[in-house]
Amino acid sequence: MDSASLAETFAKRATQLREYIFSQPANNFENNPWAVANAIDEFAETQGRMMIFKKAKLDVAQAQLTAQQPAPHTILEFGTFVGKSAIAWGAILRDIHGQNVPKDVNVYTFELDPQMVSLSRDLIKLAGLQDVVHVLEGPASDSLKKLHADGKVTSVDMAFFDHWEEFYLPDLQLVEDLKLFRLGSLAIADNTDFPGAPDYLKYVKAGGRGVAGSVKYESQSFATESVPGKPSIVEVSTVVAVE
Repeated sequence: MDSASLAETFAKRATQLREYIFSQPANNFENNPWAVANAIDEFAETQGRMMIFKKAKLDVAQAQLTAQQPAPHTILEFGTFVGKSAIAWGAILRDIHGQNVPKDVNVYTFELDPQMVSLSRDLIKLAGLQDVVHVLEGPASDSLKKLHADGKVTSVDMAFFDHWEEFYLPDLQLVEDLKLFRLGSLAIADNTDFPGAPDYLKYVKAGGRGVAGSVKYESQSFATESVPGKPSIVEVSTVVAVE
């Protein structure tokens, strides 16, 4: 499928998802991010196939975040799509910190497509996470540089990569170059097996740049159940040194 056809399919699915969720009683979802995330999963399974971060993979990431010390405050997400994983990150942070989430707890998620930006913002608001999860429209690298220049992001506990695979490595290296990672920070990437992100995978498996003053990683591939020929690996890379 070419890029134009893929974009058309994504747009159709997004419209259908909006109708699916907002045709239901609002009190099914209001201030209940897990209900919204689960409804997106249900739609993807029963109504229209979508490229979202499925529950089995999310469980891997949630376990990593829940065990992280100190507790995570700032998450970057490269690739919002319909907002399922962004909502899940917000829900996980709320579960970790409690209902009164500190003001310095934030998820920043980056998306190019205006339709996806609009839909994800509406779903985030429905879930009651609009003060925690922020959707930034435009190229991820530009958005992140501005967040850093404005002093809004000075440290990152997790960076999640689920956009175009060829940008995984340059965007990871941008996070490094801005000196946002700390000891124990996580870089989590989807789709490293299919369609594949070989440059990114080689880099994190090798431990990073391997030069003085760089970030060093220990990386592990977590396999989840999936349809044969479809992505099943979540790559979790932990920062073990920041020099």
